[in-house]
Amino acid sequence: MDILNCPAKKIRFQHKIKGSKFIASLAPAINLEEAEEFLNRIKKEFWDATHNVYAYKIGYGKNLVEKANDDGEPSGSSGPPVLQAINGSGLTNTIIVVTRYFGGTKLGIGGLIRAYGDTAALALEKVPKKELKLMVNLVVKVPYDGIGNITGFLEKEKIEIEKINYDNVGGLIFFWVEPKFMDFLKPQFQELSRGECTTEILEKVYRDC
Repeated sequence: MDILNCPAKKIRFQHKIKGSKFIASLAPAINLEEAEEFLNRIKKEFWDATHNVYAYKIGYGKNLVEKANDDGEPSGSSGPPVLQAINGSGLTNTIIVVTRYFGGTKLGIGGLIRAYGDTAALALEKVPKKELKLMVNLVVKVPYDGIGNITGFLEKEKIEIEKINYDNVGGLIFFWVEPKFMDFLKPQFQELSRGECTTEILEKVYRDC
């Protein structure tokens, strides 16, 4: 998948159900460290809450990481419904912590599932979204007499050059492109440099469009 949908910013949403207050804190998280940092911050902020239930989904495909935690609520009644809401939204790189202040009325397993799931779903409806596009960071190593041809070609194709590093024999040209352009670019570079260049993939990452 070349496009991921993610939250554009942090938001907070809250409502009451039979006296209990449910507060959803939602944030983007590109890795486990960001998710854990956000979770710890919310737990510290709502240290006196009855529960701080959470779920997160990070990455996609073989790199997907998901986790749900009930934080003392009956097993499966709270964390999994929050994760289900995230999956239903089509978003990834998302963490939601649903804080509960108990209001005196027990909700039962079914009521908890609905309360936590609905709170998360309503927050997900309200959060602004953004797209992350899969991009490839390339470096072309080329002799001096081929640098102008390749940089001119990149400018013509409206591909922004990140930087150029020079050495004793030529230059290293760094830039980002979508994966689908790889097969088009490599033969062009060979022609423009008379076969004297090499192209290397440095990394593939999802970036803001």
